[in-house]
Amino acid sequence: MKRIKRKTIVNRISNRVALALIISITFLTIFDVIYMGKSIMNEQMTELDLATRLISDQVDDFTADMMTVTEDMASSLTALGAIDDVTVRGVIDRVALNHPEYYYVYFADKLGNITMARGVEFAPGVDPRERVWYKSAEAAGHSVVIDPYISATSPDVIMSTVATPVYWGSMMVGVVAVDANIQTIKDFMDTIDFENGAYGFLLDSQGNYIVHPKEEFNPTTEKVVNIDEVRPELRKALDKAGNDFVYSKDYRGVDMVFYAADLETSKWTVVVAYPRKNVLNVVYRGVLIALIVALLSMLIALIDIRRMIRSILSPIGKIGPAMERIINGDFTTKLNFATHDDEIGDLQNTMAMLIADLSDIIEAEKHVLGEMERGNLTVEDIDELPGDLNEISKAVNSIKESFNDIISDIQFSAINLQSFAMGINETSDLDDMRMVFEELSAEANALMDKTSRFNTGCASTDNSYEYSNEQVDFSNDYQDDF
Repeated sequence: MKRIKRKTIVNRISNRVALALIISITFLTIFDVIYMGKSIMNEQMTELDLATRLISDQVDDFTADMMTVTEDMASSLTALGAIDDVTVRGVIDRVALNHPEYYYVYFADKLGNITMARGVEFAPGVDPRERVWYKSAEAAGHSVVIDPYISATSPDVIMSTVATPVYWGSMMVGVVAVDANIQTIKDFMDTIDFENGAYGFLLDSQGNYIVHPKEEFNPTTEKVVNIDEVRPELRKALDKAGNDFVYSKDYRGVDMVFYAADLETSKWTVVVAYPRKNVLNVVYRGVLIALIVALLSMLIALIDIRRMIRSILSPIGKIGPAMERIINGDFTTKLNFATHDDEIGDLQNTMAMLIADLSDIIEAEKHVLGEMERGNLTVEDIDELPGDLNEISKAVNSIKESFNDIISDIQFSAINLQSFAMGINETSDLDDMRMVFEELSAEANALMDKTSRFNTGCASTDNSYEYSNEQVDFSNDYQDDF
């Protein structure tokens, strides 16, 4: 028969508890990891959203500053109530002096006359009223930001214009404007601090690139590049600017997260690209921390549970050696298990009382049987024992009583035999002797009746007498002899 490997209770309970903990914590950890992963991802997206909006605000401030300048010029001309060349030049020259970053500063009236700061001459033969900046400001009735276009005055330069209409009362008398070329906007974008490998680019209202790290995407006098032509997968980010992220490889083949934000002062869009690994690293780090915490918690719980189980079950370990001593007949050890106030403590106390009671019973039996061995048949009976154990006390007490009766009868028979012997010595009458032997025979038979229920082993031999089935008649034997 194959021997089954023995397992301790501590190991069995610990293994089962460990399995339950592993299953429970695994499911909880998976749930937490999924939930926490989504939560961390949402937090990361929120951070990216905030970072993108911060960057868009900086770009927005750039165009807002240009708008503030044009609106101040328009307010000045309205307040002065004159748009002659001297008045206009005084206003625009002062602005040009204070803002050297602006490529051109100028004013065009409703008659098609245009005055430019720094002595610049407008492109000959070109009607400023037909230019996009003039038409847009006139149509809007307020300040507008114009998408990059080729300058009429400097055909080799791409400009972006902020224009503001000038009113006298309710009548528009002209438009003031400032130009910033693409390089100025690019220089400004370069001043923005994109952290951890991120970068940004700027699109106009038509989705054309204004500024991008890849030079081929930037506008030139020969061409403009639309995002739908080179990166159509980013259209989703543009259509849901401020609401959705797009995961895609960038122009370098690096996995990035793209997020777009529209500018308030213009219809332009800022798109910021964040390395996807940075976002995922935060998620992975959070998940890893969650797993480590879960494993440590599981380990601590298992160690504590195992220690607790050992502590709870340690008294049971004392019962085994005690029972082995009892099996080997050693009832002398006094046990004191009462160290736990629980079911195991009750079991300990019960076992201790059982061993103590058995020890007392055995001691009582040893005392009675020892006294009987020494010939003392007057020793007190064993007290009545509980339940089935009382049969033991009854049996021992009965044996003592039977031995007491038999020994008493033997002693009495010995006295009679002594008397009979003296009687035989004192008489020679055959009748008297016959009577003595008859009495002696009766006494022997009575004694044999009392001892016939004891099996001494003599009945097993061929030459033995069956005392239990045959009475001895000494009187007949004696009569035959005489």
